[in-house]
Amino acid sequence: MKTKRETFIYEGLGFPVELIDCPMKEVVGEWVLDINIMALQRFVFRGLIHKPTPLTGKEMRFMRKFLGLSTVDLGKKLGVSHAAVVKWEKEDSKISPSQEAYARLIFCKLFQGSELEKLFTEVTAELLAKEANSETSTIKVPARDLAAANF
Repeated sequence: MKTKRETFIYEGLGFPVELIDCPMKEVVGEWVLDINIMALQRFVFRGLIHKPTPLTGKEMRFMRKFLGLSTVDLGKKLGVSHAAVVKWEKEDSKISPSQEAYARLIFCKLFQGSELEKLFTEVTAELLAKEANSETSTIKVPARDLAAANF
């Protein structure tokens, strides 16, 4: 079996993720990822919690679905209607920086409580408001970090 390492943009999570030096293998004449997709999802989820710029609607949808929440469930946790969550995810309306900070706390609590302390110091409503007009950033995942991730 042929193998190689390559950097490319993976869009299987609903938004672009740059996989750096990613292991691949040839299967029936096509090159495919040779990584643990669940580990990638957990790694990206953690990266999104700490992302210093506002989440996109697609990133928010990924996080909600990753946790197995419906739009109704997330809306109840945030004190908004499911329609508001749908509008955020479709980017028909913007989530406020304070609502996003609270959503990240909810996601963090449901994912892993130990991330909460880091989140309080790294991502604040003030930072999100300041970065609201900045260009969104792509999550970059070095394959060596993914392989070494302790999930």
